[in-house]
Amino acid sequence: MNKGRALVVLVAADVILAFASIGAELVFHWTLPSSLQDYVTSRLWLPSSPWEYALFVLWCATVLCTMAAWIALLNVWWFARRLYVVAWATWTLLVLLSGPSVLTPVGAMLDTLDSLVGGAILGLVYFSDLSRHFERSTAEVAAGARATASP
Repeated sequence: MNKGRALVVLVAADVILAFASIGAELVFHWTLPSSLQDYVTSRLWLPSSPWEYALFVLWCATVLCTMAAWIALLNVWWFARRLYVVAWATWTLLVLLSGPSVLTPVGAMLDTLDSLVGGAILGLVYFSDLSRHFERSTAEVAAGARATASP
């Protein structure tokens, strides 16, 4: 399998696993002990404090950035790698700031697989010969420099 096709397969797997982990949490919510079910349910409502509102805004930004990164990766746009790293960085910040979390076993497995696929995508677009496809060509840079330098 060539690296371009591998990237498409990995991005598709990333999308599927991301949505599957959310779906698994909703479907297998009943498998948690009742005290944990109550905790998870209390965190699903709309934000009630400024801190929760800020986390909700960060979550929305993360989702939009991730979706844009998926599209950019599939179209091999030059900024796709950076955008995907930004999406992972905002996700990591969100996890850090959100406090304790509870996952079902199926959701945790899918979340771990999603992280593994994300690492594979990063490795492919930064450390393989596919990385050259995500670099700006010198003609684009020169044309941009001339456009900004002209009076």
